[in-house]
Amino acid sequence: MEKNSNIQPKHRIKRYVKRHGQKCIVCGEPAYFISPTPEPVCLRAECKHVVSKKQHMSKAAGKQYFSLQSAQIKWNIEHSALKKKKMTEKKKKEHDENVFYWIKAIKYLHGYDLEQYPYTVIPTNAQRICKLPKHRRKLYREFLSDLIHETILETEGCSDNRDEENLRHETGDNGFYFEAKACSLCMGGCCCIGEEHAFLKRETILRYLSGNPHQKPEEVLDAYMAYLPEKTFEDSCVNHKETGCSLPRNMRSHVCNDYACDSLDRLRIFFNREVALKGVFFIRRKQNNWTKDELDADNRIVSSELIVND
Repeated sequence: MEKNSNIQPKHRIKRYVKRHGQKCIVCGEPAYFISPTPEPVCLRAECKHVVSKKQHMSKAAGKQYFSLQSAQIKWNIEHSALKKKKMTEKKKKEHDENVFYWIKAIKYLHGYDLEQYPYTVIPTNAQRICKLPKHRRKLYREFLSDLIHETILETEGCSDNRDEENLRHETGDNGFYFEAKACSLCMGGCCCIGEEHAFLKRETILRYLSGNPHQKPEEVLDAYMAYLPEKTFEDSCVNHKETGCSLPRNMRSHVCNDYACDSLDRLRIFFNREVALKGVFFIRRKQNNWTKDELDADNRIVSSELIVND
């Protein structure tokens, strides 16, 4: 009889959790398994940690610890759910605005077919042009010098020649034109996190050396420093000037050459469809590529432009 009484409760708990969806004792979310206590706990790591730690405390200390941690975890879950809801509402509001502007411009103002004139949304670089500070120039030079010397010491030559022509295969020449147009309208809304490293890496230097095998480290450094502009966008990449990147494409990192924001991805989808496009309607919003999803950021539409395919 004792044996049965020891086993039966475990079977009851397992059947109850499976059948009725018992809740986690910490956060109140659905429980997925039974902890050794045996108390129902969800898969959240914080909840499992609370239950596990509580077992090694005195009754009073464990009760207080559990109460505080449970309240904090529940608040975090509620806050996260609220933030997710607000983000969904923000995205829907922006989407509705985009569609309204697009239809108004293409269908009602011009009388064009919407299928042949799709839209894409581009971010904005809102920084101002200023003289590149000396301390930023110094940091860039120090970073480059270390990178070049380390690269040459570690590796004996490498070939990697991905230039502008190689990148055009993704959308063809026509699509590449619209990608370039998108970037010029955006003015580098993705470049602001380039700072004093410009995303330059070992493979970037190797690619440059493959075309300039006889250059010494000092010559490679001088070649890069020669392209550093006098004026750049404030709080952006040191090579980010008013007309774009100051470095030629074969001296930029693969990140800069190959990165595609959501706007460029959307353009590539357009030009891989069977429908022949006659143009693209660009909607430009206020925030840059990295702040556009911040809930409190002002991301209103600042301009729009229809680029026709000639």
